[in-house]
Amino acid sequence: MSSDLIKNIEALLFLENRPVNEKYLAKLTGANTKDLRHAIQEIKQRFADTGSAMVIESNDSGDHHLTISQGLYDSLSGYYKTQKKLRLSTQALETLAIIAYRQPITKVEIERIRGVQVGHILKSLLEQEIIRIAGRKDAPGKPILYRTTDKFLTFFGLLSLKDLPPITEFEKQ
Repeated sequence: MSSDLIKNIEALLFLENRPVNEKYLAKLTGANTKDLRHAIQEIKQRFADTGSAMVIESNDSGDHHLTISQGLYDSLSGYYKTQKKLRLSTQALETLAIIAYRQPITKVEIERIRGVQVGHILKSLLEQEIIRIAGRKDAPGKPILYRTTDKFLTFFGLLSLKDLPPITEFEKQ
């Protein structure tokens, strides 16, 4: 395994500061998938062997994210006020779940599902940058479409939307 490939992958994951897909890493490094995965495993193992604060989180979709261990997030959160603690009401969480599973989606579609007005909730979620405007629907009145952001993924500890639990898990309850 090339030490240059390992260094390049580690640097790219650090610089991107977000989940990065294997296809993108392969394109940037010129490595094949097998070598790429092997290099990522070597980086993970080195972090584990040295007791590093850094970890690489991966999912089945081939997304990888360089971050710090959850324990350090918890213990150091008091020192860093740059990220406000997000507190979401039950109504906001319900609205956010609808957006996450049905995105892109309009306000009217959300209100039809929830059965209540959601304008103030959408405004709050937009201000907190958990959702964003994703354009306009090609329908009468051209209503605004909403979708989740990378901050949503981070808040819920997801690497991608593919990591959301299947909606069927909730339908059984």
